[in-house]
Amino acid sequence: MNHAPRDLIFDLDDTLIHSFESYVKLHQSIAKDVGLSIPSRETLVTYGPTWRATLERIWPGADLQPFFDRFEQVADDIPYPSVTGVPEMLRRLHSAGHRLWIVTKRSRLRLQLRMVQAALPLDCFSGIFPVEDQPHAKPDPRCFEPVWQAAGGRVPALYIGDRREDQEAAKAAGLSFVAVKTGPEATMGDFPDGLEVDGVLSDASELERWLVSREPGPTTGEHP
Repeated sequence: MNHAPRDLIFDLDDTLIHSFESYVKLHQSIAKDVGLSIPSRETLVTYGPTWRATLERIWPGADLQPFFDRFEQVADDIPYPSVTGVPEMLRRLHSAGHRLWIVTKRSRLRLQLRMVQAALPLDCFSGIFPVEDQPHAKPDPRCFEPVWQAAGGRVPALYIGDRREDQEAAKAAGLSFVAVKTGPEATMGDFPDGLEVDGVLSDASELERWLVSREPGPTTGEHP
């Protein structure tokens, strides 16, 4: 790789790891087990400020404790695989001098487990920030404040994500944004159509090549 090192901030779910399919199966299966109405895939696309807020929207007024209890019993056994080629790409980017970060709405409860299950190289990241570590969740641009604190101040950065709220947070924070089409908003809708983005990738494994393509070519000193 010949591109200059930079700060690369990643979303996690459906950007670096495949989450949505397992998420849907878990929620539909557990809902059936505990007697709640079974949510559709379309209903599960929308994710609130937190997981609890998401479930309260799906089942307003319901006692969610049986759902949470059953989830604790089965969730660890459902792996979320990495997007093909992403672990190796992250290692190469890290070796090339890029600082890698994660800013996610996932809670810290299973964050490390999901990354280990997906064989993501935890030691390649300068910081991994779950929702509890952020003063405000996406799409609020203040979600990136833990990165600025760890980096010693605001730095030019690129955010890579799979949802509209990722793009909204990045642009409000003055960051470049690259969309990946591995999330449910792309596979079931029109993401990122109509949004201001700096690049669109089929999946995050293409980021390395995209960075190279954005690097200025060598200067020959000759006039055309």
